Amino acid sequence: MAIVITNGNYYIWYTSTGATKKVSDINLAYQFPTVADAIKGMKKAEGQTKNYYVFDTLTQKILWKWMTHEELDEIRKNKISMSMVKRDKNGKIKRKSYSDDVRKLIYIKAGGRCELCGRKILLDDMTLDHVNPLSMGGDDDVENLSCTCYPCNLFKGNILPTDFYERITDIFMYQMERQNSHNLKWKIVHKLLSSFTQSK
Repeated sequence: MAIVITNGNYYIWYTSTGATKKVSDINLAYQFPTVADAIKGMKKAEGQTKNYYVFDTLTQKILWKWMTHEELDEIRKNKISMSMVKRDKNGKIKRKSYSDDVRKLIYIKAGGRCELCGRKILLDDMTLDHVNPLSMGGDDDVENLSCTCYPCNLFKGNILPTDFYERITDIFMYQMERQNSHNLKWKIVHKLLSSFTQSK
């Protein structure tokens, strides 16, 4: 199984005429080739999928859902706080520059390791990452900085740490599944890792 539309009890499938139906058997659920296709399916039948979500049965994760009024209000509030971020004339966020002493303290506090991948890095190779991105209303303050290597900082980009860790986990699980799907050891490890990530 892969990407389906569900509310936890029922699944969406399509009749031969293309009409949207609901079934309780996951084996009858329509499997979408991509998340984008599933979202299109949700939007096409908005009235019937109001309390449904796009779900990956392999990773057991919700990939997309309709938002509540409260969630939409929260996004609007974040947009307002984002608009209050100081920007230069080209629209780029203005960042403070930190002294060598501050950089060294952050490096020492992290034990000379990237706080995202754990690799040992040199002080000269350290980049400062805003844990809560400035573009999402995070403070440009020492308390919001972490020691990272350049590749991790670049890869994390403008997302929250929890979203970054979830993305890394999804990538790892997917790639390992592709390479080792017929390997018994991987099946055991996959089951253990899946139960661990779901309990988080």
